[in-house]
Amino acid sequence: MALILNLETATKVCSVSLAQNGAELFTKEISTEQFSHAENLNVFIEDVMKSAGKKLEELGAIAVSEGPGSYTGLRIGTSTAKGLCYALDVPLIAINSLKSLAALVETDCDLICPMFDAMRMEVYAALFDKTLKKFKKLKQL
Repeated sequence: MALILNLETATKVCSVSLAQNGAELFTKEISTEQFSHAENLNVFIEDVMKSAGKKLEELGAIAVSEGPGSYTGLRIGTSTAKGLCYALDVPLIAINSLKSLAALVETDCDLICPMFDAMRMEVYAALFDKTLKKFKKLKQL
């Protein structure tokens, strides 16, 4: 498996991790009340690569959250990922934010309903079965 750089910018959390062969090598993240993705994302990428002792040229792919989520956060993450992919000639992997949240759940339940704050008294939500197949698309609630 390849060395994959993972970027998460869909929420107030700005997170960068590096994984190889499915194992996490290093992660750096921050969660603040203010969105600080523009200030932190590239610095975090540099720190993660340096801490793991790897170079950008070694990357086999870059994964980024595709949303739903903060429009500005997603735009910053996607722009950064696409720029790196273009420069390094590596594939871009888009990961659904709600599906990745559902994948963290350990349960015997048949349905999983991940959700997170969409601001203005609304949430982003989806309904997945236990195999993470989308069961029903929910409108912004």
